[in-house]
Amino acid sequence: MKLLHKTALYLLIAAFPIALAGVFLLNYYIHREVLHEIDELLLSELILVKDQLRQHPPASTDLHSWDHNLQLALVTTPVSDRLAFRDSTTLDFREHEQVAVRMLRTGYTVGNRHFVITLQQSYLEFDEIASALSIGVIVCFLVVVALLLLADVIVSRQIWQPFYAIIRQLQQYRVDGPEETVFPVSNVDEFRLLSQSLDEMSHRTRHQYAQQKQFTDNASHEMQTPLSVLSFELDLLQQSDHLDEADLERIQRSQQSIKRLSAMNQSLLLLAKIDNHQFTHSESVDIGQVVNQVLDNYMDYITHNGITFNRMIKEGVCRPMNRQLAEVLFANLIKNAVRHGSPNSSIFVQVGLTSFIITNEGDPLPFPQEQLFQRFVRNQALPQSTGLGLALVKEIASQYGMRVEYDYTGAMRRHMFQVDF
Repeated sequence: MKLLHKTALYLLIAAFPIALAGVFLLNYYIHREVLHEIDELLLSELILVKDQLRQHPPASTDLHSWDHNLQLALVTTPVSDRLAFRDSTTLDFREHEQVAVRMLRTGYTVGNRHFVITLQQSYLEFDEIASALSIGVIVCFLVVVALLLLADVIVSRQIWQPFYAIIRQLQQYRVDGPEETVFPVSNVDEFRLLSQSLDEMSHRTRHQYAQQKQFTDNASHEMQTPLSVLSFELDLLQQSDHLDEADLERIQRSQQSIKRLSAMNQSLLLLAKIDNHQFTHSESVDIGQVVNQVLDNYMDYITHNGITFNRMIKEGVCRPMNRQLAEVLFANLIKNAVRHGSPNSSIFVQVGLTSFIITNEGDPLPFPQEQLFQRFVRNQALPQSTGLGLALVKEIASQYGMRVEYDYTGAMRRHMFQVDF
């Protein structure tokens, strides 16, 4: 939900209880005012009645000829002249129904005659006025709320324009872009502070990215060159005629360590580049074609170890990826299955529309399963392993939104890796 819509929703939610409370308060206020006006009207009529009684006292037979809103009763003893107001109901002969009335009762003495005066006034006309007034006020309130919401949306949209401009630039921001991003400046202090902070953060991020990229590029060249020279020198030394068996074994162990160090260096640098998002180029990669190429490269090793290989590969399954990373992803999974597979066992590879599956026979993991994709976790029985292959698989898959799953079936001694595209 957008910010403006959420603000309008909260205003509506807040306006509802306010309107509800306002209706009750308005009704109470109007009812009180109506009571006050009716009481004033009854008091005015009482003054007129008293004047009429004083000037023209009626005979006892004329008491019922007065106004139907007035009741006079002639009593033998004096009655208190205290004013007594109360609410009651009476039958409306025209509507043939009970209606609410306001009544005033008091005593009055003229000469030696004592009267009880009862005046009544119907609420009906006043209730109609009060209802019409209440509805009018509520409608006006709702119209005002709607206009305020509309004004709030229009004003907020204008005020928040710099913020939305910043959001659009952030969506298009690339740390490796050709030009440094400059965020828009606003006359609102908070937005200006946000733009300044993002400008500083963007500058630091681009500087750190450039340093890391330069480091990985330099490290890749500067570290691999001495290792290659050292490996070449050991090859020359191994061809010497003055070496005994022990010397040759030392040279072979050294060469193995150099190869492992070289592979570890390449893997670490590749991980650093992935973490630094240096592989920005993507293309439509045919997964089946990549897997077939990798399998063909390992076919000699597979045949030499007597491993039976079965494949069900559907070509034409394409995903947007960096081709180099796609090759590393599937090569590491295939190399892992070949390296850890038992001799004279079988490997099964399948590429479907939504997943890649590879299984191999082998012993259970020598470490907890949750450590499988961690860096430098490896089978100690294989000293040539760097412990970084599956970590690379996990990083590459995560970068492209793929999910990597592992399972081991003990009864069949079978490892299974699955990559969901």
